[in-house]
Amino acid sequence: MGRLLASSWRHRLRGTPLKTSWNHLFRGTLAALLMVGATLATVFFLSSQHSSAQQARQQGADNALLQVASKALEQAEQLQRDVRLTGRVVARQSVSLAFEPAGRVSAVSADRGDAVEQGDVLATLDTRRLESRLAEVAARSEEARASLALAQRQEEREAQLNQSNFASRTALDQARTDRLTLQARLAALAAERDSLTADLDDSTLKAPFAGRVIERHVSVGSLVSSGTTAFDLIDVEQLEAHLGLPAALAATFTPDEAVELMVNGEEVSGEVRARLPQVDSDSRTQTLVVSLEAPDHAVPGDLAELRYRITEPANGYWVPLDSLQAADRGLWNVLVAEPLENDHYRVAQASVELLHSEGDQAFVRGTLAPGMRLITGGTHRVTPGQQVTLSEEVAYESP
Repeated sequence: MGRLLASSWRHRLRGTPLKTSWNHLFRGTLAALLMVGATLATVFFLSSQHSSAQQARQQGADNALLQVASKALEQAEQLQRDVRLTGRVVARQSVSLAFEPAGRVSAVSADRGDAVEQGDVLATLDTRRLESRLAEVAARSEEARASLALAQRQEEREAQLNQSNFASRTALDQARTDRLTLQARLAALAAERDSLTADLDDSTLKAPFAGRVIERHVSVGSLVSSGTTAFDLIDVEQLEAHLGLPAALAATFTPDEAVELMVNGEEVSGEVRARLPQVDSDSRTQTLVVSLEAPDHAVPGDLAELRYRITEPANGYWVPLDSLQAADRGLWNVLVAEPLENDHYRVAQASVELLHSEGDQAFVRGTLAPGMRLITGGTHRVTPGQQVTLSEEVAYESP
């Protein structure tokens, strides 16, 4: 009986309008869902398209910005730099030799470039006239000595006669005057003899020390006056380097300090001998005198060079030399990158003073700060105020 009633009830439902209402409701809901889905899909599509467009525009803007190389500035508190002193090799001893007496050169024993030992004869004068005058003086001296002996005996006799009242006082005075006159003449002849002997000795020109003749000014037969230079001689065993030392670095070297110099491309050991106090008014340098320990590789006139490294306090920054741009009043400009948003940077200009350059690097100070981004590449393609991006930082080492 129950199964019969249920079957009858289902049969009635199939034939009633309720079925139609459910169908309409289902279809309306599905249509609404489809419309909402379509709307959401459209919004998502348009949003993604807009985002893609923005990304494309941003990417295009980024691609349009110039990319430059840069480095972060690091401040240095000390400056190490190489200093080069230059000068010439000179002989510690050098002399211009001349004949004391006037005369004619009779012999020349040395020439330019010859090595000589101390006491070697370089040249001689014709001494025949000197020898003749010396012989004449000797003869006159003998005559004067004989006359003096006679005058002394005469003075003694006059003195005895005067004591016995057999001679006047006048005769005694005359005998004494004759004796004094002859003594004076004999003394004058002795002085003349000494002068002629000295001239005879000085007629032979000798080397006062071992060295080398660098110039000969006389020849056989030359007539020379007193004091005329005949030879220039230097001591090649004792050479020195005279180097120009900036007055600001005068205290850098101390006497007896060992140094190394370059002479003719070879390293030569030396020792600081002195620092001359005079300051050259033009170059503002003093003369540093360095004795050369092994002068075999050097001759006077050679160029000498002394290099050394100094450390001095100085606040500044090492930058590539080609990053400097000339400015006014002896200053320089560099370009730095100031940070903006989205990894963008603005190019700015900073003024600096060049303190020192070494190779392809420069040490500067100015309107810079540690951590600033210095533009090291592409500086010729950018101007202050331009926006740029930075490439990967390239390693850069200061000296």
